[in-house]
Amino acid sequence: MRDDEPVPVTGAAPAGRRRALVPLVLATALLTSSCGLSLHELPLGGEGDGPRVTAVFSDVSNLPVGGVVRIGQATVGRVHDLSTKDFKAFVRLDLAPGLRLPEDTAARLELTAALGEQFVVLEPPVAPASPDLLADGDTIPLARTARGPDLENTLAALGTVLGGSGLDQARTVVTELNTALGGREQKVRDLLHRLDALLSEVDSNRAEFDAAIDSLHRLSAATAADTPLLERSLREITPAIDVLLSQREQFERLLTGVTALGRSADGVVREAGPAFTAQLDELRPVLDSLAGFNGDLASTLTELRTFQVKLGGAIPGDYLNLDGTLDVSGTLLPLLTGQNPPLPTGAPEQPVTPPGSAAELLTGGTR
Repeated sequence: MRDDEPVPVTGAAPAGRRRALVPLVLATALLTSSCGLSLHELPLGGEGDGPRVTAVFSDVSNLPVGGVVRIGQATVGRVHDLSTKDFKAFVRLDLAPGLRLPEDTAARLELTAALGEQFVVLEPPVAPASPDLLADGDTIPLARTARGPDLENTLAALGTVLGGSGLDQARTVVTELNTALGGREQKVRDLLHRLDALLSEVDSNRAEFDAAIDSLHRLSAATAADTPLLERSLREITPAIDVLLSQREQFERLLTGVTALGRSADGVVREAGPAFTAQLDELRPVLDSLAGFNGDLASTLTELRTFQVKLGGAIPGDYLNLDGTLDVSGTLLPLLTGQNPPLPTGAPEQPVTPPGSAAELLTGGTR
């Protein structure tokens, strides 16, 4: 038999070799059958006596089951499980026994490192709004949960700024501002001073603005209270509006006629303007005379009223024959007789006016 020929193995292997192969086979089987096993899939241990609460988040994509729950740097619990419903993530937290937290405690997701896993941070309020404590089965609503910044969102925002022309837009804005303000610095400074003065004036009149707003509020309230009346008025005025609409052609003809009348009146005024002015000039002496005996006329009319009252008591019947003398002041006589009023010393004489009808009436003339 040559030395290089295989030697057939017969019979059982030695006991020592069998004992060495068993652990090796078990380890190989464990490695080949448990390739997907991770620390998160290992049992978390028995449940404690601490409360189990649920926190509602909008996104928990990087939060592992079994992740830690912290208050500050202290670990106070673990993530029991995750579930979703109505586009919300429900995270059940197993807290440490004896942990006392206010009912309005908030929760936030943070990262252990830039590329690490998320964990839950509980944030008790400084001044609790309620004396009640967070108990087993309670829920921290979405309004009191938040998600801290993570690397993915930060890089996405940075990519948007750098790749989405954000810097180019900022450069354009700065360039346009420099162009607009170049050589106009003093004007812009004056404008800012005026704006500051305006705002100061507005601030000093804040009470008036408040009063105006309060008045508008009262007006709005009164209008709202009178809404039924306004609605009824609108319903009742509708027929009148319909009548006006039906007579639209008549209104148009009326406006056309008024326009023509205006043109005619304008022509008349233009032609009669000089004559009208001359008549006003002739009326000026009469008005001056009236102004001169204004006081005497008032006293005379007052005495005539007294005479009228006494005359009514003295008449026994329906009529009375009267023969009397009317003492008229010298300033009134020219008005009644048509003569010129007395002129101031040194004034030029005016032409004599013929007696008027008033003088004839007083002197027994034509009735």
